[in-house]
Amino acid sequence: MEVRPPTRQTRDLKEILTTLLGILARDIPSDQADLEAQSIAPISIVVCNLYPFYETIAKPNCTLADAVEEVDIGGVTLLRAAAKNHARVSILSDPKDYQEFLDEWKKTQGNIDQKTRNKLAVKAFEQTAKYDEAISGYFREQYVSADLPEDKLSGPVQRIPLRYGANPHQKPAQAFVTEGKLPFKGMLFNQ
Repeated sequence: MEVRPPTRQTRDLKEILTTLLGILARDIPSDQADLEAQSIAPISIVVCNLYPFYETIAKPNCTLADAVEEVDIGGVTLLRAAAKNHARVSILSDPKDYQEFLDEWKKTQGNIDQKTRNKLAVKAFEQTAKYDEAISGYFREQYVSADLPEDKLSGPVQRIPLRYGANPHQKPAQAFVTEGKLPFKGMLFNQ
């Protein structure tokens, strides 16, 4: 029995792969020949805004399904691919940078300075790291938090909300680990 992905997914995957090839191609003869053989134009500018994960999980009624829907996969891939190849690709991951970039583009007739590409690459890498941290933090809270009933825990406790000293108008702090279990126990947490 042959299993084929749905047409839409196949088309989306092909589009992402083609885009990635255009972004990741280096300025070396073999990469340029590969692009030419596949009729793919090199991409020198990537503009990508991630799905609004932060805004979604901040909503009081946010469900797990809502959060999952806002986990951007393709956008993060494009940002990382462009940032990795910032020697020749400009990556715009923040609308606040658009005007400055356009001004430089016009002034230099499209020859964006390497320092600008470096700065934009660092910003993209920082943005994807923060995005991943927000996602892992959200799921840590949903699956391995000390404030969950024991039957809801999906593994060793990796997070505990810290309530002491928090004022009612403030969000309490938390202690967490990214691997294993918390190295301490609290009065409300006895695992």
